[in-house]
Amino acid sequence: MIEILFLIGLVFLIAVLFYKQRRTSMEILQAEETQIDQLSDLLEEQQPLIIRGVAPPKGLTKESLEKIPRLAQFSVGGQPLEDVLKTPAILASANGEPVLSKERRDLLASELSIKVWADHVWLPRFSQTTWIGWMVGCMRTEVVLGGMGMFKTTAKYTSIMPTEGIYTVSMISRDSESFLPSNWAYKYPGRLSPNDTPLVADLKYMDIVLRPGTMLCLPPHMIVSMEPKNTEFTAAAIVEYHEPVSLLAKSFS
Repeated sequence: MIEILFLIGLVFLIAVLFYKQRRTSMEILQAEETQIDQLSDLLEEQQPLIIRGVAPPKGLTKESLEKIPRLAQFSVGGQPLEDVLKTPAILASANGEPVLSKERRDLLASELSIKVWADHVWLPRFSQTTWIGWMVGCMRTEVVLGGMGMFKTTAKYTSIMPTEGIYTVSMISRDSESFLPSNWAYKYPGRLSPNDTPLVADLKYMDIVLRPGTMLCLPPHMIVSMEPKNTEFTAAAIVEYHEPVSLLAKSFS
């Protein structure tokens, strides 16, 4: 019994060490959906990965949402979803504060069966990237309407998939994280001023433009933001692949 507990502890420690790894430099990798069989090799690089030609989840578009009457009164920042669909400028937020709380983002993803879709399409692919993935891997999903300022990824792999509109995703370099203000959460890095932090001029980040059909897959411990490029209706699915260590980290985040 002691030997079994020791082995389990050792495996968990190794998993923690791999989870905490992060590259000091940032390089954008790219692949086509037809190259998905190379996913394991690309993800091992622990770098942001853009996958083109990806079919996004169904239901998370303006046209599709208008055809779901049961969601008409779903509260989005205090407004019924049907009103937001008619006047998408309501989603605009100057400081990046999301119009949906984490619980509401999860709930909307559940209402649209995005986790079912992710379990079917992406869980088999992500779970093959580690030797224990087929036993312990699981998916978590949420829906973002409009923009969302800076947040930190905790999942083993976090994927951002626009379904409507265009997003600029900003990724903070590891060396620049110490230059962020203490209250950086849900702010857009491009809108920070010396009033936020005197080191704003030293803050370095990389922008990527994402459109529907393109997925950005991120390693853990990255600080990113999602800013819409216009005031039209914008929506995206966040699909996370978790294993026990990342689930534990997420529970404390």
